[in-house]
Amino acid sequence: MNRRIWASLDDYLPPSKVEKLVGKGVANYNFLEALLRYGHFDEYHFFLVNQAHKKAFEAAHADLFRQVKAGSCVKVFYRSQLPDAVRAYDYTVFHQTDHIVHFNSLCHFRNRAGSFPVTSFIHSISYPSMMLHLQEMSFGGVTSQDAVICSSDAGRRVLRDWFQQIEEMRHIPPPDVRMEVIPFGFDSTSFDRVGRKEARARMGLSENEVVALCFGRFSEYDKMDLFPLLQAFHKVHGKGRPWRLILAGAAHHPEYVSMVDLWIKALGLQGSTVLKTDISDSDKAVLFKAADFFVSPSDNLQETFGLTLVEALAAGLPLIVSDFSGYREIARPEVARLIPTRWSPLELFSTMEFGPLADEASLHRYMAQSVCVDIDRLAQAMAEFFSYPGRCRQMGTLARKQFETCYDYRLIIERLEDLWLRMKRDFVRDARPACRQPLFPNYFRSFSHYFTGHVRSHDRVRKTDFAEALLTAGQDYPLLPGMDQAVNRERVRGIALFASEPRSVDEIIGRMGSRGGKIHYQIMWMLKHGLLETVEEQNHEHSFV
Repeated sequence: MNRRIWASLDDYLPPSKVEKLVGKGVANYNFLEALLRYGHFDEYHFFLVNQAHKKAFEAAHADLFRQVKAGSCVKVFYRSQLPDAVRAYDYTVFHQTDHIVHFNSLCHFRNRAGSFPVTSFIHSISYPSMMLHLQEMSFGGVTSQDAVICSSDAGRRVLRDWFQQIEEMRHIPPPDVRMEVIPFGFDSTSFDRVGRKEARARMGLSENEVVALCFGRFSEYDKMDLFPLLQAFHKVHGKGRPWRLILAGAAHHPEYVSMVDLWIKALGLQGSTVLKTDISDSDKAVLFKAADFFVSPSDNLQETFGLTLVEALAAGLPLIVSDFSGYREIARPEVARLIPTRWSPLELFSTMEFGPLADEASLHRYMAQSVCVDIDRLAQAMAEFFSYPGRCRQMGTLARKQFETCYDYRLIIERLEDLWLRMKRDFVRDARPACRQPLFPNYFRSFSHYFTGHVRSHDRVRKTDFAEALLTAGQDYPLLPGMDQAVNRERVRGIALFASEPRSVDEIIGRMGSRGGKIHYQIMWMLKHGLLETVEEQNHEHSFV
């Protein structure tokens, strides 16, 4: 392996306005930025859908590529070029943003054509629709040469149990895929540029005010319900105390933001609680650096890791968080107070009740509304941190050290590169023969009866007068958007010249000296657009095959 080449079918576009500053889009974009900034690959290859996708990718990442000086290392291809690229390059690894979209399909392709491991991250793994994708892995494709990279051991345990449930229900053995635990990281550069005094001045906060920050999506069905947090604050809040609670993040659901605002007023907390929605990156850094501690009573099963907790550690903030999912793996005793949570095996969500009939948003809302976060313990922890800001600063120093030794993206990229290089070094083609992807149909077999007849390999075709006129004029037939990936104009001209006399489809494929599938497709495209015509034999009749 001479050159190290990292590749992906994903685009890692910056999060949309709806996703701003939180969620899967942020995690994926931050990862790409860190990989390009701190990684040691010689090249990075991206395989995109069409020209519009390529333009969007280049426009979205232009500033990033310029900042990290990665322009010469990044190469962009169309997905249709993947077979040729795999023959031309010895890829180190293909990495996907999640284990759902294209992960197993890419493994199937690799089994036929490549010699590289395939890896993916996980994000939210609580949606029942994912069971079908996990079951698909058991039908072939993914092998022991591939890995799902879990951000937490809690997430890995979920995947293992879901594979076990599929085995119990469907009698399908789980796939032999590796499951590695490597957390998401964070690049603290933007936070490190802002000092506490500057941040407090920009927020209009005095030095004696003690500030709790809760940052995340405003969504009760796929993040957390803030009502218990407000009730806990209400228990310890007292008029005249310089205690402040800031609730900030992306307003995914404006109706819920309005409900939170009304509940703040109902509890008489409007003088001490601030709502901030859809803030900028620079404002986000100011919020974290102005705070004294971070609080996040998560109650939703979609929470696998807890990236905002890592951001809080980077800002030097101690944590008050739910004893829940991947949170407990981040929140060590010396930097955090874990708040007990409780749940129960409710039949309402079982396969025998209405759970499978509910939409995923409603299902997660119902489940989260039955998860209990201990409000009294939450109030006690908040009272402790509000009352002893000096303790917060001491714990905050330890929090920053934990970030630097566990979650700084320089270290995370190093761990990922070590994994990818080991997997490439140890890669051996799976002993099982490559098989067809079971959830992708043979279209001709299914739909062949739709048509009057079929073009067979021995059928003869020839150039039309229309094609001759285009050749003489030096003009090309127009291509619809994206068709340049399947139709090569030079090959079209070559086929037309060769078919000046009647030629069989097999003859043309053999003469063009390229992969038969591509030439066969171009012949059919030329027939469709009147550049070729079939040569009917005497007494020839169409037959169905």
